[in-house]
Amino acid sequence: MPAFTDTLDRVFDRLLFLSPPPPSTEVPLNDEVSDEEAEVVPATPGERAFSFSLFISATRCTLQYVLLPVVLPLIGLTTDISLPLVIVLDLLAITMLVRSLRYFWQTRHPRRFDMLPLSSVILFIILFSLGFDVWQLLT
Repeated sequence: MPAFTDTLDRVFDRLLFLSPPPPSTEVPLNDEVSDEEAEVVPATPGERAFSFSLFISATRCTLQYVLLPVVLPLIGLTTDISLPLVIVLDLLAITMLVRSLRYFWQTRHPRRFDMLPLSSVILFIILFSLGFDVWQLLT
């Protein structure tokens, strides 16, 4: 299994434009934590960036699917700024998501493979939405 992990690490290093870290920087993950060790550990920069990208995605969805098409017309406000605003939020969410993935792989975070499927799905949804929004803006 370590050979497969090393191969994936090299692939994602290239995809994320990272230089490979020195060997043996990965910290072994211990699932058994005693009560004394169960203190709250502050979030790493990658975890904060990942959380922020999820927050931006949630804000974008709320704006795009609830506030802009439903609430604003109900109170008599319609604007042409909604589509560019959603595109900016899409780009910000993509930036934060890629930044967090870069951090997870750069530090060889023990949970980087756990974050990969969720990040991939979210990235696909945001890219699809961004493509649709740009197509709507151009037509």
